[in-house]
Amino acid sequence: MSRTKTSVKTIGETISLCLQNNLTFAAYRLPNQTRPKLMVQKNLETEEIEALSNINELRGFLIAPFLHSEDNRMFIISPDYFLDGETQKKQFDEISRIKHGGSEEVENLLPYEVSMEEYLGQIENITRLIKNNEVQKVVLSRAKIVNYDLSEKIQEIFSKLCDRFSNAFIYVFKARDQIWMGATPEPFAFFENNIFHTSSVAGTKEDKKKYQLLENWGSKEKQEQQYVSDYIDSVLNENHWENIEHNGPYVKKAGNLLHLRTDFTSVAGAMNGNLGYLIYNLHPTPAICGFPKDKALEIIQSIEKHNREYYSGFLGPVGMENPVSLFVNLRCMKIVGSQIVLYSGGGLTIDSHPVDEWYETEIKAGTLLSVIYDSK
Repeated sequence: MSRTKTSVKTIGETISLCLQNNLTFAAYRLPNQTRPKLMVQKNLETEEIEALSNINELRGFLIAPFLHSEDNRMFIISPDYFLDGETQKKQFDEISRIKHGGSEEVENLLPYEVSMEEYLGQIENITRLIKNNEVQKVVLSRAKIVNYDLSEKIQEIFSKLCDRFSNAFIYVFKARDQIWMGATPEPFAFFENNIFHTSSVAGTKEDKKKYQLLENWGSKEKQEQQYVSDYIDSVLNENHWENIEHNGPYVKKAGNLLHLRTDFTSVAGAMNGNLGYLIYNLHPTPAICGFPKDKALEIIQSIEKHNREYYSGFLGPVGMENPVSLFVNLRCMKIVGSQIVLYSGGGLTIDSHPVDEWYETEIKAGTLLSVIYDSK
């Protein structure tokens, strides 16, 4: 017997219900898949994760910040309901009966928004440090605030991101009085067919035919990406992972942009190191902070005036269909009332040109904005 239209609800309809009832949830679609997934948690409060030593025992949607702090903690959304591609009427009706009141006077302040002039000055200060050999690469980021009320369009934007960016990790989550959404092109740590994968992604160009060939990329982008690859390779070896294979660098398309990427793989049986410890050591990679890591982080914290929060952290499902499917939280935005905060950044090296770097952050922010404005 065929199912009637009323017997099944879409993931988008269930996202709308979760938002309406103020539920904690995470919806996502893995790269190169067609079916979105949705985790819904009955309780409003989420479990904080202090360390990843027990990552193999976790089950849910894991969310980690760029840097841990009292205000930005790693936590997990636990799935009382796990919906694969659609929602049966019985499940939808059960979820509809779970309701939470909105938090009173939630302090959800907007981050500092740097002007172009100030950002160019920050870049000049960093490139001066690079020329003095104090650091080799620093990833500088900024927040772009746009007045746009997405409250009634979140499920629509999620669906459009899934349609437009087939090879990205698409997500939206609501937890701890925050709503985040993104379409990240960068895998961090995941399993597929019993193979462990991680990648170094760095260097950015607009999607032009010329740059689809690796030979046409400049030394700045190639060096920027090499820092990341060397770092990942050293961490894998320090953790005694065996039979590591490399593929790259090669040019990878991500929406309207091109990046340089190298893939690292290892058969699951050859993973002698603790997976949680490896993730702890990998994050943050030079792709999102710089190199050497400690010095780059010190510079970022002294120059950036905004809190990155969960931008350039990592997130994704753990303990579900695959043991771990984590992605770096790039091309993302935080929805704050009738405004959206878009985060973007770029890697600075000795060959960086300030205006080009500002333009790169504008293009990256435009990845999500193009979809948002198409929904008007």
